[in-house]
Amino acid sequence: MTQRANNPIPRKNQSLSRPVSQHGFSLIELLVTMFIVSLLLAIGGPQFSQFLSNNRMAASINELNISLHVARTEAIKRNSFVSLCPSSNWDDPNPTCDAVGDFSEGWIVFIDADFDGAPDLTVDNSDNVLQAHPPIYEGMDLTAGTRDAVLASSQFISYAPSGRPLEEIAGNPAVFNIQLCDHRGSIDTGSGIAAGRWINISPTGRPQMHRSTDALGHANNILGGCSYMSGG
Repeated sequence: MTQRANNPIPRKNQSLSRPVSQHGFSLIELLVTMFIVSLLLAIGGPQFSQFLSNNRMAASINELNISLHVARTEAIKRNSFVSLCPSSNWDDPNPTCDAVGDFSEGWIVFIDADFDGAPDLTVDNSDNVLQAHPPIYEGMDLTAGTRDAVLASSQFISYAPSGRPLEEIAGNPAVFNIQLCDHRGSIDTGSGIAAGRWINISPTGRPQMHRSTDALGHANNILGGCSYMSGG
């Protein structure tokens, strides 16, 4: 007579799983983790903020510098006057110059020959817009000036077919100096590099960008350098 085994073989669909023990964080482990995270944020937060500010400053001033080079190059290549002016409707199909605005609101680069070949800072039917640019980052302060003074009137830069900048149009003086600052003011961000930037347009029309603390604070910078901007 066959006897049954005391421990029968389990069926294939039966589970032989063992109970799994679960462990959570203790209060001390949680406090230590929170302390380490807060310490990392305290150390890395300011550096990350500095990194973002540096990138925004570089992006804004580089775009403006590129537009200046484009305007000068196109004036020579097309043998025509090419102007750069502020534009509050830069993204419109037919953008216009803002006579009372500044470059921080956005700008356009266009062939400014009119029908008589002379620039008038007006985008006429015969003029072609070569480039349109959006406003610079909020929290930045843009200052413009002539060769020897801060400019309080309308802002514009116009290149002749020779590549040289015009001194004025219709009695209004042209921009030859542009300074861009943010809430960091005149601090040294490392290796003598200033938080702000300064572009100076030479008599031949070549824009030169300065970024050292010595250059921005030099007496040759008629815009006075970057001072601290509260609330940035």
